[in-house]
Amino acid sequence: MRILVTIPLTDPDVGPQAMKMLSEVGEVDIKPMTTEQLKDAIRDYDAVIVSVWHRVTKDVIDAGRNLKVIGTASVGTDHIDVEYAEGRGIKVVSAAGASTYSVAEFTFGLLLMMVKRIPENMGRVRNGEWSSLLTPGIELFGKTLGIIGFGRIGSYVASIANAFRMRVLAYDPFVDRERFIEVNAIRVDNLDDLLKQSDFITIHTSLTRESRGLIGRREVGLMKDGVYIINTARGEVVDENAILEGLKSGKIAGYAADVLTGEPPTEDTSPLLRAFRRGEVSNLFITSHIAGVTRESVKRYTLYVAKGVRDALIAFKR
Repeated sequence: MRILVTIPLTDPDVGPQAMKMLSEVGEVDIKPMTTEQLKDAIRDYDAVIVSVWHRVTKDVIDAGRNLKVIGTASVGTDHIDVEYAEGRGIKVVSAAGASTYSVAEFTFGLLLMMVKRIPENMGRVRNGEWSSLLTPGIELFGKTLGIIGFGRIGSYVASIANAFRMRVLAYDPFVDRERFIEVNAIRVDNLDDLLKQSDFITIHTSLTRESRGLIGRREVGLMKDGVYIINTARGEVVDENAILEGLKSGKIAGYAADVLTGEPPTEDTSPLLRAFRRGEVSNLFITSHIAGVTRESVKRYTLYVAKGVRDALIAFKR
């Protein structure tokens, strides 16, 4: 078996472990490359490990004439045509669970940053002001947090919210009721009900046909006036124009996004990026898809995907 690894395995703590796991099932070539280079290089490999920035489309998959396994060093798989790959009998494995703590912690970091008005106050201090009354924040205690998507990350966000003594609502029709009970969250069967009741909303759903554009103008209209929204899932889950309209009207008090439409985004693909760079709204906060990137999670990405690819290749040999 031949395995192509397009991510560096240079971390001294986990690189050798990952290399050892993969070497158990085949010959490993480590060659960081672009998507176009991948299409040319994948021809004779049985397995490939890519990053979230590679676009593994039908054309790329077809170029891998011996391909049996596609591994991605990410939790999401929306950059891979999974349906087409699996239709060809190719196993797709991810590093699911690698960034649970990182993303959940970052989500609350964004929430606290917004409601406590930290950037605004720091700007005032930088400009020579010193007053605590000009930037009063909001307490989380006793408020309602609505969580959209209740997998590993959403569940852990609920656990953190419990520590703040918040009331937690969660919507995810694909998760068993037991999980909601375990983390003291109220299961909401209708997304509209969550939108109407929540003071703060966090988004953690994967990007699928059903979730694309899940939050649009209609959904924003159902929300409480002055709602705060945090999106650390995928940019395409929301209609960015609807969010921007909500920010400008004051319907949305703050929107923090670690993800945007069309990553890597441009001002043409992402209205929010354009508005952010031009300073059109002051209650918009954007970071560059860093929620899941910590020293600890990067190690997990490497080990999880290496193990997944190894196990999948072993299964093919049986």
